[in-house]
Amino acid sequence: MLNYSKLRNIEQREKTSPHLTDVGIDFYKLAYEYVKELEEKIEEEKLKNPSSKKLLLLTDELRNTRRILESIFERREKKIILLALSAVRGGKAAPENLTREEKIFYDSLVTLLKEHRKRAFESGEKEFIIIRVLEDIPQFVGSDMKKYNLRKEDVIALPPDLANILIKRGAAEEIKATV
Repeated sequence: MLNYSKLRNIEQREKTSPHLTDVGIDFYKLAYEYVKELEEKIEEEKLKNPSSKKLLLLTDELRNTRRILESIFERREKKIILLALSAVRGGKAAPENLTREEKIFYDSLVTLLKEHRKRAFESGEKEFIIIRVLEDIPQFVGSDMKKYNLRKEDVIALPPDLANILIKRGAAEEIKATV
């Protein structure tokens, strides 16, 4: 069971360690239960004596507990993000001391980062295609919302969708760039 003292201890360890500290696999569940318990005690005390010193102490404890939990969460979140980035860049995979929720978060981040890298570096998608116009084409508005007035023998770089339409219709041919 968590209490205020244990939470302060965990917060201190997270602040001083560059690594994820061992908080237990059910940390967030236990933290939620502790906050709920404090809220229930506050409600009970309000019914007994709304102006009691105990009520003030419990209210302070709840406020401080939430602040500490947020601090722990944010520190761990930052460490997990850095670990996921490191794993995608070829570093050590599968960090230690993750809670259940953090493991899901970590795995999702790694997947997302890998997909992003794949789209950015491995995509064969060209930003434009260079074409030579084979016949005069009446003025038109392309999918990029630009007006085009193309004449026979014009050489132009167009978005892939537009260039491919003209090529398929036989109105243009792709020019392959050579280095």
